[in-house]
Amino acid sequence: MSREAFIPRVITAVLLLACAAPLTAAVDYANVVIADAHVHLLDFLQNGDHLENGEIVEKVPGAALPSGQRGKRIEAVLWAMDRANVSHALISGMPFLKKWSEDDPVRPGYYLDATSRVVLARDTDYHVALAIEDFKREGGETARIQLKRLYPCVSGFDSTDLGAVDMIAKRMKEFPGVFKCIGEVMSRHDDLTNLTTGERPRANHPALLRIFDFAGEQRIPVSIRHNIAPVSPGDKPKKPLYLAELLDAFNEFPDTTFIWCHAGISRRILVRDLIGHLDRVLADHQNHVIIDLSWVVYPSYILQDLDGWSALIRRYPNNFVIGSDAVGRFGDYPDQIRIYDVLFDALGDLDLIEKLASQNFLRIMPDNGVSLDMDYHYPEKKYSRQPITPP
Repeated sequence: MSREAFIPRVITAVLLLACAAPLTAAVDYANVVIADAHVHLLDFLQNGDHLENGEIVEKVPGAALPSGQRGKRIEAVLWAMDRANVSHALISGMPFLKKWSEDDPVRPGYYLDATSRVVLARDTDYHVALAIEDFKREGGETARIQLKRLYPCVSGFDSTDLGAVDMIAKRMKEFPGVFKCIGEVMSRHDDLTNLTTGERPRANHPALLRIFDFAGEQRIPVSIRHNIAPVSPGDKPKKPLYLAELLDAFNEFPDTTFIWCHAGISRRILVRDLIGHLDRVLADHQNHVIIDLSWVVYPSYILQDLDGWSALIRRYPNNFVIGSDAVGRFGDYPDQIRIYDVLFDALGDLDLIEKLASQNFLRIMPDNGVSLDMDYHYPEKKYSRQPITPP
């Protein structure tokens, strides 16, 4: 990635650190084992770091690993996890590719680096699956044991396409036993979904209802990115206009486990009483909804009201997980994931800390990946306009 393209992310990182800087933990929680609920193996150019002779090789545009060596990307993730005392991680590709438009003087590497569109990256799941297959093939039994630490997701689909569930099933047939979850599903993702063309995704779209139904059928969780509200102009808070769409999905599928990414928050999203909204959601859906506290919700909301968030987590001790939201970059992974000491300190209770850090995540994840019969087909008429003929 070019230096110029990297600058916006550096500025963002500095601002986030500035928010968190005044708060430090009284105790060192480095020995608390973490399960990372949010890792992207690839970035918005479908590149990712890999490991070479025990050293991280940073991703660059156009880089590729030949067949048989793609497992080095998995080696990089595991290497980073070991350095950060992370036992397990949910990993996915990146469902979008950032377009380099002819009027962009510098290649954008992040979705906010330029105003050019993002397009669907339908091959992202192949990158993940082939990396896993190469790692397994080259590493033998040791690799198989290490892969139990990872929970790969299918993510490269159009969430407004009623046929997307068929593509997910196809990936699971092509790579039996590899995929253990679905996501990160991009729904109501402020600038990112605004930069797509065509129909906009939403959590109660029939295409996603079919996917959520399939996930419940297969007993695998869905990780979904769905903002609670639109972007706020200036510092004016918005009402949670998009929450009802997500609640439609939660209500429709009580047997499907959802990981709600970033507690519904993104950049420039300001809502009053976020804690109260989450409290009401969990009061009705604590049996199948888990809230991911990664990314900007942590510095922008949690660190600004540690007492309030600690009280919420104590009320629902089984319903929160943490993550790095690493995007194909693993050289500084410990800095990305070991940021939660301040929250751990505020909670104070080691049993509760361990639930948040790893146990809640491990409880909801399946031991094995999905293996579908080759003749499996999701019903055409479910959640579609096709009339259902009575038996």
